[in-house]
Amino acid sequence: MTIASNALLSDAVREAFAPTVTYLNAAGYGLMPKAVLDAVEAAERGRASGEFEIADVDATMRACRAAFGELVGVRADQVAVGAQVSQLIGLIAQSLPPGAQVLVGEHEFTSVTWPFLAREDLRVRIVPMAELVASVLPEDDVVAVAVVQSADGYVLDAPALTAAAHANGARVLLDVSQAAGWLPVHDTGADWIVSVGFKWLLGPKGTAFLAGTDAALDALRPIAAGWYAGDDPWQTCYDAPLRLARDARRFDVSPVWPAWLGQRPALELLLAVGIENIRRHNIALANRLRAGLGLPVGDSAILSIPVQPQTLERLRSARVVGAVRAGRLRLGCHLYNTETDIDRALNVLTGH
Repeated sequence: MTIASNALLSDAVREAFAPTVTYLNAAGYGLMPKAVLDAVEAAERGRASGEFEIADVDATMRACRAAFGELVGVRADQVAVGAQVSQLIGLIAQSLPPGAQVLVGEHEFTSVTWPFLAREDLRVRIVPMAELVASVLPEDDVVAVAVVQSADGYVLDAPALTAAAHANGARVLLDVSQAAGWLPVHDTGADWIVSVGFKWLLGPKGTAFLAGTDAALDALRPIAAGWYAGDDPWQTCYDAPLRLARDARRFDVSPVWPAWLGQRPALELLLAVGIENIRRHNIALANRLRAGLGLPVGDSAILSIPVQPQTLERLRSARVVGAVRAGRLRLGCHLYNTETDIDRALNVLTGH
């Protein structure tokens, strides 16, 4: 795959996708690459014919763990798999002792905050997002936040937050669902990292990751322990005693087969293109959009703007796809987008 020498990616990347609209909603879900669709369809055709082999998924799971570990800077054996971020953060929340204090940012996505708020015996502090780093106290046990905010694309200084939290004795939980796949997140220093796969990681719905340091993972309880969390799942799927895996796999839930078979080629594509290349591409397009709207340059692939209902209707009519979040139009640029996409959106948004 040839990468363009400037900030934008080559046409070879675009050819991996088959959009029929101007798609600017990666923060909602990422476009599925053609290779991902092929993998999902092959798995389901195999089930329909009776020729699908469940055990064949194991190699895919190993590859996905390794790829996600490369993205976030951990070993493959420090990566557990699930289906939803809230499920994985719930595991962390349920492992905290009664009375633990959790610091979160204001207007955070509820899959990050609600697992903690659902426990009435935890103390949850909420502060403005921009003040999060300066607000860590010695009384805090965990700081939980998304690296990139869902509503408006605000980008957190993750290393600074981790440094402040660790200086106060707190562990850090980072949700990279809106970051992994376009923003380098391999050097955050976080204790736990979670992400879904269907947004910027371009996978099907039904994949999610939990990664952590050995010490942080040891602090968790395998509250959803099932057969796939076993030391050797195909040999330990019946009877007592408990024989959990010794690494992060002890927190696994059984994988959604076609979703993970599709996630593998998506991760391979992202790593082949290179996250730093994708970041430059995405930011260049997002800043082209900002410039056309008279906004200052930014550091996020996501932006949100106030719009009138008639503007939303014009976007729909022009087949320009974004999303309304927190009462504002949210747009996101990813590796499959081009300058033509941005200009088409600007034509609708600005009326010329």
